[in-house]
Amino acid sequence: MALALLAPGAASAATSTSTTAEAPSLGRFRLPWELLVDKTVGTTSKPVRFDWRRTTVHVGGFAAQPAEFNNYNSFRAGVLARVPSDALMYEFGLSYVWVFETESSQRLALTPYRQPGRPERLEIDFSIGVPLAEGVITSWPSWFPAAELVFSAYFNLRYLIYPSGFEGVKFRNILGSSLSPRLSDDEIENLDDSRLPGMEVDRTRYTLYAGLGTDIYFDFNMFVAPRVMISVPLLAAIAESQMRLALEFSLAIGAAF
Repeated sequence: MALALLAPGAASAATSTSTTAEAPSLGRFRLPWELLVDKTVGTTSKPVRFDWRRTTVHVGGFAAQPAEFNNYNSFRAGVLARVPSDALMYEFGLSYVWVFETESSQRLALTPYRQPGRPERLEIDFSIGVPLAEGVITSWPSWFPAAELVFSAYFNLRYLIYPSGFEGVKFRNILGSSLSPRLSDDEIENLDDSRLPGMEVDRTRYTLYAGLGTDIYFDFNMFVAPRVMISVPLLAAIAESQMRLALEFSLAIGAAF
């Protein structure tokens, strides 16, 4: 049996050569610990049942019950269109508001007192929704499909239109007063015939609302959206309005495309 003997210097040189040969292949993977823990080692994704952000437009109808804290009952219904973005939901709405007498308002009409109120009218809405939380939900009963739930804050600007308010008013005056935050004297006079007994017509033309809503999306592109809104009296002082507080409960049903 033959033995190969190497001088001490030769062994050291061989070890150094082997280490030098391996270093280039491993060196590019070596990082300081501080840098290693800061690097992204993976990604996570949130479960999405229906990706509403990838849709183009939502259309539907809604019904609402305004509570204006007076003796009159109101009911509101209309249509809406919504345009989603990555961070916000833009909504446009057109509705009509019916106003009804109650026993209390009829009794009030027998006295010399009058209560602030708003006659029947058209309303144009522009709203912005800000998603606060969302996720996949399972429903009861078990056969009901899972859905995507989005909990959002909503901010709304509403424009009130009284069709009979501009009767007999010159077109030039209509253009000027239609942008004013309060109804003109001519409009108030024209609305005297359409107001309910015992009602003093409120002069507000614009109203602001803020509230919370839940959008529930299903796989078959349908959505249901209950919402609660409260009036924000920022414009009430400008319009000299006596109706500074109001609540509204609404439910929208539609489809997303």
